[in-house]
Amino acid sequence: MRSPVRTRLVRVAALAVSASGLAASLVACGDQSPAEGAGGACSTTTPGITSTGIKAGMVWSDTGPAADTMRSFRAGVDARLHVANEEDGGVYGRRITYAWRDDQADQQLNLSAVQELLDQEKIFGLIYAPGAGTQSAKLLQERNIPVTGLASDPVWLGMNNMFSWVYLGDGSSTTWGKYVHDQGGTRAAVFAIDTNATNGDFTQQIVASLKANDVKVVKMFYTGEITSWAAVAQQIKANNIDALSGVLLPDAAAKLLPELAKVGVSFGGSLKVAQLPLGYDNSNLDQFGRALAGASIFTAIQPFELNTPGQQKFEQAMSDYAPEIQPPTQDMAVDGWISADLFIRGLTAAGKCPTRESFVSGLRAVKDYDGAGMTPDATNDLSTNFRQTSTCYYAIKVSTDGSEFVPTSDAAMCGNVISPEQMAALNQQP
Repeated sequence: MRSPVRTRLVRVAALAVSASGLAASLVACGDQSPAEGAGGACSTTTPGITSTGIKAGMVWSDTGPAADTMRSFRAGVDARLHVANEEDGGVYGRRITYAWRDDQADQQLNLSAVQELLDQEKIFGLIYAPGAGTQSAKLLQERNIPVTGLASDPVWLGMNNMFSWVYLGDGSSTTWGKYVHDQGGTRAAVFAIDTNATNGDFTQQIVASLKANDVKVVKMFYTGEITSWAAVAQQIKANNIDALSGVLLPDAAAKLLPELAKVGVSFGGSLKVAQLPLGYDNSNLDQFGRALAGASIFTAIQPFELNTPGQQKFEQAMSDYAPEIQPPTQDMAVDGWISADLFIRGLTAAGKCPTRESFVSGLRAVKDYDGAGMTPDATNDLSTNFRQTSTCYYAIKVSTDGSEFVPTSDAAMCGNVISPEQMAALNQQP
């Protein structure tokens, strides 16, 4: 989730051609035929499996408030599938295509879209885009449908048929608060989107993490109600606050940090850390520049500044198959790439005559999934990771001149799980 915020919020992808045009060669159609593996006929009538192809499904927001964000996710999926089909010869000789539906980020539309893909399109499994999938999860579990994607919703926890490399979960992690504490933060202002923050809200996860690391939460600000950032800066100074955290988004931070500097609260002085849950995107540097200088951003993917072989493969594929996504180094595009890579890994584990059952059991037995070389953990244990909140992230700082991102370490930072019960207890403390 760059992060979380339960859906790993807003990033904007520029589109030069339509997403449907980009994915034309991946969109599936036609009737099913008996499946046949590389070694001969397979005695299976598994939906979505033929002798030459595998038909997956994807539900995403092609229209609606999340459409811009989801375009880069879909482009990442398309790029990874093109590599599998055009460069690797498919999986056991079968090409992967997909049928898709637009849910407009609506729960009810999502549920009906999933039902259509299963009952009308006869898909094998789903590559799931982040968003409105809560209500459909039970249906997918009941029918043991293989699902891969970003587990940005607590409903993924404990679902044996749903696979991810990171689980935001329904508890919290000490990682966030540990970083603030290690940066010298002792008194925090926490930001939330609105006053509807509940114990299951990401803001409350952050509050619990801060308190678990002896960082006092002094003030809570609701960005939807802020009319004067100068007034917020004065309150932060008056309360001797030295740390900023919560759902502090890049546009808000770019307004607040300059106002803090005007009243003498700045990095290198009384302000120790400003922690953002997302924003690792060059477009933020282009848009906000020096206003974000010194801010820290968390991400659940390896920083592109490390230039690993996995990142090089991703960037080349995005250039070849999704050139309209600029820059390609967007975390949502990476999320799509890894989601598709995980689906391919499941098909490999399922064997030459795949069934939904062999996909789920085979992939759940994998203890060293490499995350396409782009996740914090290079050996994700899929046999256990779906049962608990993830705790490993990278922290990245915006350089002092606001021109680049600087990873704080070559390795991910990991903490301990805070259970929902522990989180509730921590959040009741003053």
